[in-house]
Amino acid sequence: MSNRVCNRFLPIVLIALLGISCEEKEEMTVDDSDTYEGWIKLTIPDEREAFAVFGDIDHTLTVTTWTESYFTRDGGNTWKMSHAFQGSVVGLLMKNDTLFALHATRTDSLGNKSAALAQHYSLDTGQTWHSYHDDYTTQYIKPMDTDTTSQGIVYKLRKNVTDNYINPSGLLRSDRGLTSSVDVPFKHYFHDVYVDQNDRVYVAVAGDRHNPEDNTLVCCYDALLYVSRQPNP
Repeated sequence: MSNRVCNRFLPIVLIALLGISCEEKEEMTVDDSDTYEGWIKLTIPDEREAFAVFGDIDHTLTVTTWTESYFTRDGGNTWKMSHAFQGSVVGLLMKNDTLFALHATRTDSLGNKSAALAQHYSLDTGQTWHSYHDDYTTQYIKPMDTDTTSQGIVYKLRKNVTDNYINPSGLLRSDRGLTSSVDVPFKHYFHDVYVDQNDRVYVAVAGDRHNPEDNTLVCCYDALLYVSRQPNP
């Protein structure tokens, strides 16, 4: 199989709303082994990439995948599919008591990427979704690849590409002007970084297969989410 990533650089096509369905995934999906040291590994069964994340692993946690949205209320042991978007949701943005699903990306003149185009909203942290038709083009925009803790520590994804091949992403930590790499024990392509209200860090990834010989990735096998066991890792 080629190491080229065949999906990531294709434009996301937004198609009409399919309708809401609910399907419970009853598989045990938490990997609590020491393999991942300071991280908990969660798997959304039968999905191939995790794109955006919002919520709290101790309460309600919502994750979007290649075309759908899932949530868990038991720490990732079971997942329920809450909506089929038929298009990737690349950002989840909470405004007041409303969670917005952002369907597209945009890049400013400095090269900074943001998630935009809110076409769905949820009033229960992603357990049910509704169509949104207001001023979605400019009102709701979320910076991508970065999030900040309550103490002002900034976490930022570092995407790595060499010779048109995807290499494992990295995670940077900036605190009071000092930037360092977070030693993450997993090698994947990272889609989103999110910090919850307790300053734990979540990394949503594509479950690529890593080839250590040339440090490249083969896409895409599982929708994975890694959660730091401690705040501010």
